[in-house]
Amino acid sequence: MMQVFCGIALCIAVAASALAQEGQAAADSLKGGEMVKIEGENHRFYIDKYEVTNEEYAAFLTEKGNAKVEGMYWVELGSRYTALVEEEGVYKVKEGFARHPVIEVSWYGAMAYCQWAGKRLPTQEEWQFACEGAEGLKYPWGAEFVEGRANIFGDKDGYGRTAPVGSFPSGASPFGLLDMGGNVWEWTQGGEKMQFLRGGSWVNGPTLTQCNKRTNTKDSHSYIKGNTIGFRCAR
Repeated sequence: MMQVFCGIALCIAVAASALAQEGQAAADSLKGGEMVKIEGENHRFYIDKYEVTNEEYAAFLTEKGNAKVEGMYWVELGSRYTALVEEEGVYKVKEGFARHPVIEVSWYGAMAYCQWAGKRLPTQEEWQFACEGAEGLKYPWGAEFVEGRANIFGDKDGYGRTAPVGSFPSGASPFGLLDMGGNVWEWTQGGEKMQFLRGGSWVNGPTLTQCNKRTNTKDSHSYIKGNTIGFRCAR
């Protein structure tokens, strides 16, 4: 067993250093953005406060590469809508889009990122509870749709397509999660033959921003992507 001889000041410094190292190790094991603790009668989990951003996904791609599943890449770099570019194995973000949600990402690409970050995709039940809270709200922010609380169709909100994550703080869910309605559809865990997307996107109207609404992919088309599809992680 190691013995340490020190004065009070030195011992405090050593202890502080050890705590800092432990904190750094914990941070390194969970990559990605801020998470929020969700607790309810039948729920206890953490979920990302924001949708995964281009800069976060670029860091993942630089480390892991853009792999193919079923002949399709995790993220579609050839789309005119994506903000990610690859230069000699390093993935970068086009100017002005670092904090926008990553798009054109498949379910496999979302799963791979979450696993890399020490997380996973939320289940449908988790996603919905995080959106509506214990009261079962219709929209993340309340019972009625209110303009200016979500990035949906049209550019009246100042965004023609995606908005930087967290741009609509008044649209926060009961747990403080942002962009649960609008901006991009979000992948969730699914079954063997169908995956579900939640939350609506910048091209949809108010109805699809409701917490209980969803759309799905059929026949294992988990490799589909689009300029309206992104995700957030849970654990």
